[in-house]
Amino acid sequence: MVHIVKAHQRDLKPYSVPGATVQVSDAIVSRDRNLSAGFTEYLEASRLEWTFDYNEVFFMVEGALEIHPEGEEIIRFETGDLGFIEKDTKTVIVVPERAYLVHCTQPAWREEADAS
Repeated sequence: MVHIVKAHQRDLKPYSVPGATVQVSDAIVSRDRNLSAGFTEYLEASRLEWTFDYNEVFFMVEGALEIHPEGEEIIRFETGDLGFIEKDTKTVIVVPERAYLVHCTQPAWREEADAS
């Protein structure tokens, strides 16, 4: 299978999570649901608690965010940075203004994401 997502096909939709105004799109999901890739956009300053039940690699397209891993040093990601967060990491995510990123998760992070 080969799949392409054009800019006009990103189809970001609001995602309800306390502490954030965010929209997401899982534009690509493997048939076996072992991998997904898409977009996350924080529309305004946000602060949310999140436990990653998947591995995530992400690329910061615009803006900045801080990851406050439980028991570890705070890490700030800015435009152009590539990041990795390991499964089972408990964090507080802080977005000072707004942020736009491309994410890739293993396995697919949302059950409601449709396989492509």
